[in-house]
Amino acid sequence: MNTITAYKCKQCGLVMYPHHFRCLKCHAREFEEITPSEKGKLLTYTIVEQLPWGIDERGRVLGVVEFDNGVKALGVLHVENPKMGMKLKAGWDCVRVIGGEEVYGLTFQAA
Repeated sequence: MNTITAYKCKQCGLVMYPHHFRCLKCHAREFEEITPSEKGKLLTYTIVEQLPWGIDERGRVLGVVEFDNGVKALGVLHVENPKMGMKLKAGWDCVRVIGGEEVYGLTFQAA
């Protein structure tokens, strides 16, 4: 899944996603690009009932997943009955259609 790139601070080792110009911990400016593994665990999730105009869906589930190499990211969960700590596999799929154009984003399914 080469869909996102995270950044590891060369000075203190903090892993950040998305990119920041300075490390959030030590304020250094040099980073190493890293690619998350394909699998991770669910840290937390929420169910969004009121979505923006153009999304004809209720109850979209968003979750924060920590990949096996420490990268954390937010994405759409395609899982029935999500539970914290469950193992998930990442994907890159259409999450919305705007003006007839598909918008792709990070999604997660049960591993």
